[in-house]
Amino acid sequence: MPNWYSQHRFNQIPPTGLVLPSSGAEPAAPVTFELWGDTASGRAKWRTSGGSWTAFDDVADGAVTNAKIAAGAGISLSKLATDPLSRSNHTGTQPASTISDFQAQVRANRLDQFATPGADLNAGGYRWINVGAPQGPNDAARLADVQAAAAGISVKPAVRAGTLANVTLTGLQTIDGVTLQAGDRVLVKAQTNAADNGLYTAAAGAWARTTDQLAPNTFVFVSEGTTLAETGWAISTNGAITPGTTPISWAQFAGGGGGGAGAGLAQNGANLDVVAADTSITVNPDSITVGLVPIAKGGTGATTAAAARAALGVGGSFAAALPALTPGVWANVVHGLGTEDVTEPSFRDATTKEHVRLDSKTIDANTIAVRADIAVAAGAVRMVVTS
Repeated sequence: MPNWYSQHRFNQIPPTGLVLPSSGAEPAAPVTFELWGDTASGRAKWRTSGGSWTAFDDVADGAVTNAKIAAGAGISLSKLATDPLSRSNHTGTQPASTISDFQAQVRANRLDQFATPGADLNAGGYRWINVGAPQGPNDAARLADVQAAAAGISVKPAVRAGTLANVTLTGLQTIDGVTLQAGDRVLVKAQTNAADNGLYTAAAGAWARTTDQLAPNTFVFVSEGTTLAETGWAISTNGAITPGTTPISWAQFAGGGGGGAGAGLAQNGANLDVVAADTSITVNPDSITVGLVPIAKGGTGATTAAAARAALGVGGSFAAALPALTPGVWANVVHGLGTEDVTEPSFRDATTKEHVRLDSKTIDANTIAVRADIAVAAGAVRMVVTS
């Protein structure tokens, strides 16, 4: 067959039996769009304008678009630039309803595995049931715990005022600085006849006992009053109580400094104040200062030892080891007795205990000078002087 050196038209007549030239090696001197059957790979190829051979069933990089992929085409994930199944590649939100086991997985977690609440918990009117017994001061209490703690305890509505002494149980009088009004609840606790003690309702006429049932461990709080404001009181009487017959005793358990003012104290409302009998004690807002205690109360009325001795009419004494003495040189010794009227000092050898003789003279109210004719080591001689 002759070689063609010019283009031929087939006039839309399809050639039959056309077979591409094939070989295991690339054709020599290929041209763009030349066709070749690669027997090494078993694929038909064409020459690209870039100078490479591409199989007919290959597509150039970046040329694959969504429109070119057939519906239902099986594409390996390894061929995709981004793995759609990887959680790290997900963005946006995913409704819980689209996760098949979301609720099951959440409900499988215990409450103690969740983060600590940052606000109050609302049970929506429902109860917490099967709660364990509380162990610490901040644990929730069960109804049984509350009932056990309150067993035998009866807290009554607060009264407006409480009595401090025996009163006439009639009329709108003033109790502990509180002018009563009809209907006010009053704690009566200091009657001469203890059987009259109890809880009453004030009235313009005779007072009547309240309807509160009184028994041991009955508690009541006082709201107002110069002395009893904000104090708590409890019946200390044991056994059954018949109002008007059983003597009733009340004991303070809260407020007002406990059981009231004791010796040396004064009660001022809910406060207890220290009472100073004289200026030897100064009561400050948050402390007590002891001042000069007079001789009549066992003190000296003085702030220095010398002044104390003078006030008491007694002399003082001073004893100490002498410093080193240089022959013929006066050395001052401070005795601090605060007076020149002192006795002549006495001296003794610190080792042999023998008394020795040294010259001495008074310098001032607190100082004596000492002199020796020979050298004396420090501490070798002790001196005693009295006033």
